[in-house]
Amino acid sequence: MARKWMVGWFGVWSLGLLGPGAGAAAAQAAPDAFADPVARTLFEAAQRNWSSVDESVVRYTALIKQRISAAIRTPLKDRIIYRNETAVRAFWDEDYDAVVQVLGTRSQYPGRSIAVREGDMDWLDDLPFDEPFQPGGDRLFFGLTGGDDEAFESNQDGDYWIAHPLANGADSLYRYESGDTLTLSLPDGRRLQTVQLDVLPREADVHRITGTLWIEPESGALVRAVYRLSRQFDAMRDVPELQEEEDKGSFKYVPGLFKPWTFDLTMVAVDYSLWDFEVWLPRSMRMEGEARAGILKIPVSMDLSYQMESVTTRSELARGETPQEAGLEERHFGSRAEAMAFIAQLLSEQDGIEYAPTSADEDFARDRTSLMIVPEDRSLVATSPHLPPPIWEDAVGFPSDDQLEDYVRTLADLPAPTIQGLPWTANWGWARHDLIRYNRVEGPAVGGRFEASLGGPFTLEASGFFGFADLEPKARLDFERSTVRRRLGLGVYRELTTTDPRGGYLGFGNSMGAFLFGRDEGEYYRATGIDFTWRPPVGARESFELRAYAERQGSVSSEINWALFHSFGSWKFRPNLTADDVEEVGAELRLSPWWGGDPFGAQFGLELYGQAARWRITGESAETNYGRASVILRAAIPLVRPTWRLGLEVGGGITWNEAPLQRGWFLGGSGTLRGFPASAAMGSSFVRGRVEVARTYDISSVSAFGDVGWAGLRDDFGIGDFLYGVGLGASAIDGLFRIDLSHGLNGPAKQFRIDLYLDALL
Repeated sequence: MARKWMVGWFGVWSLGLLGPGAGAAAAQAAPDAFADPVARTLFEAAQRNWSSVDESVVRYTALIKQRISAAIRTPLKDRIIYRNETAVRAFWDEDYDAVVQVLGTRSQYPGRSIAVREGDMDWLDDLPFDEPFQPGGDRLFFGLTGGDDEAFESNQDGDYWIAHPLANGADSLYRYESGDTLTLSLPDGRRLQTVQLDVLPREADVHRITGTLWIEPESGALVRAVYRLSRQFDAMRDVPELQEEEDKGSFKYVPGLFKPWTFDLTMVAVDYSLWDFEVWLPRSMRMEGEARAGILKIPVSMDLSYQMESVTTRSELARGETPQEAGLEERHFGSRAEAMAFIAQLLSEQDGIEYAPTSADEDFARDRTSLMIVPEDRSLVATSPHLPPPIWEDAVGFPSDDQLEDYVRTLADLPAPTIQGLPWTANWGWARHDLIRYNRVEGPAVGGRFEASLGGPFTLEASGFFGFADLEPKARLDFERSTVRRRLGLGVYRELTTTDPRGGYLGFGNSMGAFLFGRDEGEYYRATGIDFTWRPPVGARESFELRAYAERQGSVSSEINWALFHSFGSWKFRPNLTADDVEEVGAELRLSPWWGGDPFGAQFGLELYGQAARWRITGESAETNYGRASVILRAAIPLVRPTWRLGLEVGGGITWNEAPLQRGWFLGGSGTLRGFPASAAMGSSFVRGRVEVARTYDISSVSAFGDVGWAGLRDDFGIGDFLYGVGLGASAIDGLFRIDLSHGLNGPAKQFRIDLYLDALL
């Protein structure tokens, strides 16, 4: 099920959370473990607090809200494939099983409404919440574990565990350094100071974190923590069983299209608040990560919010107040079922909604550790006023955008952990999705890639391709510095490139189209040079890119005329663009923000591109400056939610002064002008637009559309020169997979086309 699969990515890291020698007697700390005396004092206080069972809280009641989302990341936008919002009220008591009142829960993922209509899925199965926070449990990991040392020790022997930075012996795995103070204002006007303790792994390891803890120095209580895995989890590297499968098992038959398998826990932030100036209790948690299987990138986020409604501490009981004095009535029940029925009745009278305990033989309740009480009318949970908004919207009780930025800034200030030795990987051919390609210039081309860590944030990558049609080797060498906030890269290269690098013409989709149907939509030229790039960090959406370069560009020609479905006859690929042979120095900037995640709600995108360069014909001295800019606006707007949507896309571009031919604008094909072949229109300026109306279903949509476009010299622009095309389309998962039947209405290049592609607006 979608929920269980998605939560499993986070759950894999909470199977065992311990340090070496958990439960053993404290040993002498390593002499280099602490950068300063304050760090040692903080560590020792926090360690004493962590290792002692917190018995101050006897019982509590809390309103708990949780929200989760998982998406498929593509260049255009992130497509939500799972989301859930949940609200419960938890009654926790140290002597009894927790009782959870389900206030609301709603889920959305492809196929859910179909399954619900067919009665194949109980709505409660979508409830991700299981057990409330246990005051005696671990605070750094927010009570996500089972809780006892025996469970920790058994899991340390397995594949998935994280060394706890406060456990006995953790100083042999981590170093500690004190930092700034954080001042908290309490409701009575008092101010409480906490001190920052940076946790730095001695070496990058998938079982260690890197982060910052804020400790209240007097008690050693953890007030806030922000951390991440010190190294990305790689299934092939970190799971011995999969390494054996790769050599002689079934895993070796997994296509390179879906390798490697990785998961990066990019951020965990936990916050606590002081209840009644006596005990620290949870307030919020934020988790972010990205799972990857080859071309599939799946960012996952989760928020958890605690609003404490009542807390009973041991000190209150010590004051001698009897249950009668506290206004409590003592009752005795003959069975658990009788007690649960009584609680359900009290909640029904309080909320005005009929509640009932779940039956022990229900599939939903069988695997739960808490006792659940749910509304008898289960349809009420989807419209509960207690439900929080989706995770991409701000809400009270959850971290704000400013707080999330502060968490990222905290992680960015930490030094990169050292990687032991010189880790490297090497792949070629079918081992990865991007090392096999096919186009009309190279024919079949095979590539290889070598990646090595140079320590800290620095990596070295060497890649190359050889085309069996053009017999030309291509190579690229990149030196990159990657941090939490950005990636900076310096590269040298001699490679085949396209007039639109974001068009994906050297990727899997265009390669399959060229190999099967002879439909190669790219325009190619050879580039040799050096460049500098600035991009978002690994795991973030590619919302911007700044590139400066100096290169020599040269023309290439079509070298092969074969496609599977044109194996017989005199068919030929269309000729490639005859690029100008030039030397060019320049810079380009691309910004592509996207707003909105709900596949049935409003979504908006903007793509801004600008380029400035100076060039000359190779071998000549005369130089020319030019500039280019384009803007594309996209919108998907609900007409009748959730059944009808309107898709709009409009864009234009212009070039100032004379530019090389390969720096022109090209229209035609599925990405720009349907009903026409690639490069049906080209020139130094362009204007284009498209509109479609879609009937949306749970997992798919069907639509009717129209495209219009013009490209040419700015002075030749005329309304009568526009090309028009219309058609019908169908898509799945909010445009992730798309097929169009289109036909051009005018111009000599008009044609009937069938396009199958990825990453459409609707």
